[in-house]
Amino acid sequence: MQDHIISTRRSGPNSAAERGIALAGVLIFALVASAFSAAVLHSLSVHSQLIQDDYNHTRALYLAESGLNRAAEATWIGYLNANPLPSVRVAWLDQHYTDFDQENVAYGGDGDTYTVRARRIMTTGNSDERLVVFEAKGRTVVGEIPVERAITRVVRYGHDQSSIFDYTYFLNNFGWFWGSTITANGEVRANANFDLQSSPKVNGDVYGSVNPDVGAAGTVTGSYLTDNLTTYRNNAANHWRPTNPPFEYGFAGDSERFAEQDILEMPYLSDISRFEALAQNKNGQLSTSTVTIGGLTVPGVTLNNVIQGPVFLIGTPTNPIIIDGPVVVRGDVAITGYVQGQGTIYAERNIHVLGDIRYTDQPIFDHSESAPPDANAEHNANADFLGLASRGNVIVGNYNDTDWSVVKNYIKPTFTKPYTDEDGTTHNGDYTAYDGGLKQDGTSRRRYESTWSNTNFTNMANLAKTLFGRSNHRSQRIDGLIYTNHLMAGRFQNFHLNGAMMCRDEGCVYNTSFNANYDYRAKAEGEYYIDIDLPKAANAEPTVWLDGPYEDWVSKLDPLDYGLQQ
Repeated sequence: MQDHIISTRRSGPNSAAERGIALAGVLIFALVASAFSAAVLHSLSVHSQLIQDDYNHTRALYLAESGLNRAAEATWIGYLNANPLPSVRVAWLDQHYTDFDQENVAYGGDGDTYTVRARRIMTTGNSDERLVVFEAKGRTVVGEIPVERAITRVVRYGHDQSSIFDYTYFLNNFGWFWGSTITANGEVRANANFDLQSSPKVNGDVYGSVNPDVGAAGTVTGSYLTDNLTTYRNNAANHWRPTNPPFEYGFAGDSERFAEQDILEMPYLSDISRFEALAQNKNGQLSTSTVTIGGLTVPGVTLNNVIQGPVFLIGTPTNPIIIDGPVVVRGDVAITGYVQGQGTIYAERNIHVLGDIRYTDQPIFDHSESAPPDANAEHNANADFLGLASRGNVIVGNYNDTDWSVVKNYIKPTFTKPYTDEDGTTHNGDYTAYDGGLKQDGTSRRRYESTWSNTNFTNMANLAKTLFGRSNHRSQRIDGLIYTNHLMAGRFQNFHLNGAMMCRDEGCVYNTSFNANYDYRAKAEGEYYIDIDLPKAANAEPTVWLDGPYEDWVSKLDPLDYGLQQ
């Protein structure tokens, strides 16, 4: 009985043996759990370290990028402000491209730094540009082991056609469309506020720009109308700009306002000798034939690259003005009539448009919905195109006419304002003021006037009036692109500008209507069609992106250096 009792006590649930077995199980579970936890913690630690390493690697890249971008931008600002002449800007860059090197610059509060150096400057064969090779190293100290990463970038500093030529109407000042019969078939932009009154029509976008120099906030104010595609296509005879789709540069049937934009640099025409070199390099040619109009005979002109002005150019449908490439006139140009060929006239002073300018072979623009975008590309690549680039002003009509006097209200203060040119020359904004020069008859000359005597100038204007069978001297059509750093002004009637216009101040007074129709061949200097040698603006852009220090890429960069290949 006792043994039974004892046996019963040893096998019961509260026996010491069972408690020992249970304790051992707990210990084993704890050991397994501990080992598992340690493994998990180790895995998390390794994963965390991998994340940290990846983070540091990326952080070091961003540090290097930041330093390089700052140095490249500082170099750009110095280059841009050196002088508006490309040759002077390039000379500055040759001497100062290492001015903005930085060593161990602290970035943020964690001890991170970057170092950036301009390692090399290279020529390209184009005297107006350079390639600067920047190397930047970012170093981050977050984590157990510091991480350093190097990058190499090649930045091109040069001169390209300014994007102002993407607009049918561009003012390097306040823009204004005041009138219900104004129509722009193309984008319009101002390097200041843009004001629209009396509901003009804009078949394109409208841009205003922030410009502290003139106190402009970049607003676009007032209302305007925009055609839908059906209406636009139904009026195809009145404009050149095609529709989109399918054409990239065409009108899409809508319009947007873009306020508070950055200003666009306007290329500066200063030293005309630079364009003489361009004309000589490309062997620019212009000629007119001897023509008789209204009983008066006008002798022909032959212009090889460069000619001393003033020059009067007139062309008829059978004997047009023929141009091939860029040409330069030292002085004033008066022009009217028909034009054949492709090229740009650079004038040292004013360009006076008397009557109309018309292409003999104008481009073809298909506005139909199903038209393929390149349907007329071959024709348009060879169709006539004229650029008029004036170092002075572009003046339209006969400024001796009584009805031209209304223009004077818009070309002097308080409507216009004083300003300073890119080369430091100051202007009081009064284009009616005397400029210190003399006309051919010895009388004083105003800024908007030409060098010809008033009598001779009116005689030329009368020839233009006779050529087009008009009762007045107001222009009704100009085919071409007009460019001047200063003033475009004059008298117009039922007017069509087929091309584009760029100026600082604008005093265009019209009767009945004023239509500006964009010729997309001006965009990107006729990149897909023609080479018209328009004025250039400074530009900077990264061209080569390399991962690693400069030393790793020297042999790969050498072929880009034109100087090494000579």
